[in-house]
This record gives sequence, C-alpha cells and structure tokens, in this order.
Amino acid sequence: QKLDKSLWTGGATLPSYVEMYVYAPDKVVAKPAIVVSAHSCGGSASVQIGNIGKFKDATDKSGDMILIFPDNPGRSCWDVGSPKSLTHDGGGDTHAVAQMVRYALNKYGGDPKRIYVNGGSSGGMMTQALLGVYPEMFIAGASRAGVPCGCWAQSYDDSGQWSGPCAGGSVTKTAQQWGDLVRAINPNYTGHRPRVQLYHGDSDGTISYKNMGEAIKEWTNGLGLATTPTSTDTIQSSGYTYNRQFWKNTCGFTVLEAWTAPGKDHSMTYEQDAMMKFFGLDVVGGPDPELAACG
Repeated sequence: QKLDKSLWTGGATLPSYVEMYVYAPDKVVAKPAIVVSAHSCGGSASVQIGNIGKFKDATDKSGDMILIFPDNPGRSCWDVGSPKSLTHDGGGDTHAVAQMVRYALNKYGGDPKRIYVNGGSSGGMMTQALLGVYPEMFIAGASRAGVPCGCWAQSYDDSGQWSGPCAGGSVTKTAQQWGDLVRAINPNYTGHRPRVQLYHGDSDGTISYKNMGEAIKEWTNGLGLATTPTSTDTIQSSGYTYNRQFWKNTCGFTVLEAWTAPGKDHSMTYEQDAMMKFFGLDVVGGPDPELAACG
C-alpha cells in the first residue's frame, strides 16, 4: 500500500521524490517487528517486495512483521552521499526512511527493539548508511553488495546519485578512521550499535569487492571488535559458495558476519533464510536474540 505523504512525514522537510509503501498482514500481532527493505539503483518498491518474498510469506503466516519499502520514482540510486543523508534527521533520504519507521511504530504498535533493514546494491548502501546514521533506531541490518556508511560521500554526484571513487573501490580508510566517521554522525550517542551482516561477490564489476574489506574495518571498529574474525567457514547456499567470517561480541553473540561469494558478480539472490535468522525473525515473537542473550 502506498501511503499519502501527509501520514508519514511527520511534518519533516524531506526529499519530494521519496515515497513510502508498507506491507502489513491481515492480522497483526502485538508489537510486531519492523523490516525496511531498500531497492537497488533503478529498482522500485514493487520489485523489492519480490526480492524478499520469504519475508512476505513469513509475515502473512505469523503477523509478526511490518514491511516497509521506500521508493524514489524519477531517481535511480538512493542518496547516501550528501551531507543531508549523512546527518541524523538532516532532511535527506535516510531521514525519510527514519520517518517511515516512526510512522510504523505508531500506526502498528511496532516493537522499537526489533527494527531491521536490508537491501542490495544501492539498497545495501542505504542499509549501512541507516545503521550509521540511526544506530538508536535499528538493531541490525543485512547489506548485499553495498558500501560502508560514508563511502558514497566521496565525489558524490547527485544528478546520478553516484560515487565513482567509492564504487570503484578507491576509497580506503583505517578501521579507526571509519569508526570515527560513524561516531561523528552522532557524537553524543553511546548506546547499542546495530549488528551487521555483509554479502559480496568477489568478482563484482559494479560495486568493487574492496568495499567489503572497508565495511569490515568500519563495523569491527564501530562495534568494538577485533580485526581478526572469531571463526570462519565455507558453505553452499542458493547455488553459491560462500566463504564466511564471524565476529562475536564480549557477550559471545555474533554481531558481524561477512559472506564472500568467490567468482560471483554484482546481482545475487537474497539469502533470505540467513537474513531472517540473523534478525531473529525465523522465530515468531519474542525479543531480539542479541538483546535476549546480552541484555
């Protein structure tokens, strides 16, 4: 369902092109989770709901999720590079998504401790941007073929919503610099930082795989993790081979996962089962699993 802007903007001055689509089950349980899913460049809300059909099927069955699909007709990619979008409630695309979440929390009585985001390509960039700009809002996110929060600001061109240096993999920082960049967005914020799940093909010709390494640096530092993963493995899933790395926090809970698909290019299917498990949405109701384990 497309919502009238007057319902969800909350009086904020937001980009005129951003629209909100919401999918709610016929019967919504008390305090449902909220999942934002952002489309890729040239995509749309209708395309994106097809990309995460298992989430839709799960919420139809359980009533335990409200799905939000942001859209930007007339544009291609999401703006995750302008100062507005990299500022908390700065009036950019990220602010628009935050207003959608705030609306859904109020409208559907959503659980403020179970708000998640996923997306691929530009939607993966939006995912990581939201985790950096709104750490108090999102508990976790899953980004496929995205870039670190703040990377897209390098030579950002709003006419095409593109950053050549970031897409090409030439934006590099130390882990400390990436972490400092994210912390500077909300300098007074000292609360929980969202856990992160990353996916990337190492032969990606659109968004350089180098961005996976930069994202790992950003989120290990942001989450206070060691640079070396806690564990690694290799699995087969959806016809792909994945070399996976896992990082656990001091509580012993996995808060960062990096899935590398050797030889794979940009467009890959969503590992929906793994995403739902990472979010804790493979189980109906109950608290977020990290908060349940670690408080």
